[in-house]
Amino acid sequence: MTVPHRDATDPPRSSTPRRRTVVALAVLPLSAAIALTGCSSDDSGGTSDSGPCAESSSVDRAGVRPIPVSAATVTVVDPGSGTPQPLTPAPDTARAQKVTLTTDSLEASIAPDAQNKQQVQRTQQNLTTPITARVVCDDPSNLEFTIGTPTTLDDALTPELGAISGSAGGATFAPGLNPQMLRLLPNDDSSSPARSAVEQSFTGAFDQSIPLPTEPVGVGARWESVRTIASAATIRRTTTVTLKARVGSVLTLAVTVDETPVDSVFRIPGSAQTLTIDRYAMSGSGEVTVDLTKMLPTGGKIVTKGARQLSGDAGAPPLLQQNEYTVSWSPAAP
Repeated sequence: MTVPHRDATDPPRSSTPRRRTVVALAVLPLSAAIALTGCSSDDSGGTSDSGPCAESSSVDRAGVRPIPVSAATVTVVDPGSGTPQPLTPAPDTARAQKVTLTTDSLEASIAPDAQNKQQVQRTQQNLTTPITARVVCDDPSNLEFTIGTPTTLDDALTPELGAISGSAGGATFAPGLNPQMLRLLPNDDSSSPARSAVEQSFTGAFDQSIPLPTEPVGVGARWESVRTIASAATIRRTTTVTLKARVGSVLTLAVTVDETPVDSVFRIPGSAQTLTIDRYAMSGSGEVTVDLTKMLPTGGKIVTKGARQLSGDAGAPPLLQQNEYTVSWSPAAP
């Protein structure tokens, strides 16, 4: 599976032959086999304002290391029916947006162990994060947000999450709600596991974002969003979007997703070694609600499932990885 940008818990560099590496990957949680990206900054820099819109952006805040979001190219395939209308965002500066983001990654790696017995390693990474977001008062291309206390199904991670509550972040958008840059500013006393979990969740969600066309369209319009995402494997994600309905500023979007690898190279995190992608299949679908007065989705869910087969030396047993990734948005609890 294409896992969101990941971090600094890479396995140590090793001189182990490639055949052994394939087996070793099978017995590690996939979160360790696919690199995790550490959070952007140790400088919390404070939280976003408490007003209806953010007075300033964190773009130039000292110590911020921006996290690029893969650029998406949007092409209208069918303009739809009726009178075309622009889908131009008009962010509300009179009130904050409160929304909850949930990401859930289910992963299973299957490969022979040293005794050539099939070994299965299953992992789940789950995080639900309440978000209070405010568009920058004089710059609607920038969003600032504060996160509440995340929750997770991972009992080991749960104690780590309290300290990250209240951390700030931000995002920069191109026209059409097309995200370009993510910023996370975790609290100084938050731990590395909590920071990594939050960053994985946000980067995964932003990689699954649904940009809008900048030309007018009618109901039934269909467009494609294509972005190339570089991780352990570099993949091209094509998202096909249909405008099912429009009521005022609220859009209901039907979504299908298809991923293909750009090449056959799988780079082992923390190592100069690579594996070969023999087979790769990843696709999904869902529905997302977008309010043009908000910068983040107001509801919906996209589920993507698939598998890939990796091989090392000729004749070595392959590694099979099966994956399911879900991103969902919902109104924040009162």
